[in-house]
Amino acid sequence: MSGGWRWAAVTALLAGAITACQERLTSPAECPALCPGGSAAVFDTVVTARQSLDSSYVGYVGRGSGTALLLSTDGFPPSDDRAIYKFAARGDSVSVRDTLRSYTVDSVTFGLNLVARDTLVTGLKIYLYRLPSSVDSTSTFADIDPQLNPATLIDSIVVPDSVHKGSVITVVRSGTPGLAQVTLPPGGDSVLAIGLKLAAASPTGIRLGSLTSSSAALFTSYVTADVPDTGAARHPALSRGTVFNTFVTQNPLVPVDSLLTVGGEPSSRALVRFGLTSGFLDSATIVRATLELTPVRPILGLPSDPSIIQALAVIGDIGAKSPLTQDLTQVRQDTLPTVQSDTLRMEITNIVRLWQSSRARPQSIFLRLAPEAATFARAQFFSTRSHAGDTLVAPRLRITYQRAFSFETP
Repeated sequence: MSGGWRWAAVTALLAGAITACQERLTSPAECPALCPGGSAAVFDTVVTARQSLDSSYVGYVGRGSGTALLLSTDGFPPSDDRAIYKFAARGDSVSVRDTLRSYTVDSVTFGLNLVARDTLVTGLKIYLYRLPSSVDSTSTFADIDPQLNPATLIDSIVVPDSVHKGSVITVVRSGTPGLAQVTLPPGGDSVLAIGLKLAAASPTGIRLGSLTSSSAALFTSYVTADVPDTGAARHPALSRGTVFNTFVTQNPLVPVDSLLTVGGEPSSRALVRFGLTSGFLDSATIVRATLELTPVRPILGLPSDPSIIQALAVIGDIGAKSPLTQDLTQVRQDTLPTVQSDTLRMEITNIVRLWQSSRARPQSIFLRLAPEAATFARAQFFSTRSHAGDTLVAPRLRITYQRAFSFETP
């Protein structure tokens, strides 16, 4: 065989191999043996939570143990609330030059920390009243509200319309009726407790600092000690911090077994369980997963101070004490509008994909409102037990997915 003939044969073979399967940039590929047939199809399905296995649990954060206290005017739609602070005891003597001496109260100041307000409501005024030092976490709205009357009034704080958050202070001076409420005479009760009431140009609420957030109220007394000179030591300031705080609500949110309760005080959380089959999880590519919840009634909040609803993946499903994920990619949250009346929808694609990648993880989601026991918003959703298990209002997942191509599965 001559060299020229061999070279012609090799050239012909190469040409045949190239033309058998070649890429054409302006037309579809011509490799039917290597490419899957058809085009990707996207499907939607709705999966209802497992019947009678969604539940609410109460008692996670107690009333007054959240990051803020609630205080509102009469007639505020979300709730009527009164705030309470109790201060450390103030003794009937003060140490001056290593000697305990009696004193006279000249004036006192109260400092409150405004956390949030509706910035469109004007004319905020906070009234301070003397309460018995026996007030505690068992006190109710019916116990406290009647005691906030002119006979126990200490003073009031006008909150300027320009102040949206931060410290607000009032000074109760000598000669004013309110000073008698806080003098704490020798031999009497040395613990001061106060109740707060709010007035404004229109029904509204505010949130105030608490012990949990290290922003509770401060009570300072300026006194004159009984000493025979006029030096600076004769006029000490006695500061007393908050040792207990809480708030009382006229209409507390009461959990109902047939509903899912989220929020309130003490705070409630809801556990929702799903049961996606292994066959579906094995054969589907999750494009998007949306959790849908139907409110029983509109969820009302404080304008300009939104609440957050969170959906958290569960590490192990043991009911109320189920450990929750610390992985932020498996925590989904959304801001509630001032009025949430229609179906609430939350995108939880990462959580559903987690169920695909780790079958040991339970298909469960915990719902909670933040900040817990410190927000005006309170939510109740229909459960799988509502309306005889009506799937139109029960918790559900709306999943958009793709089926695997035929060459991806044997």
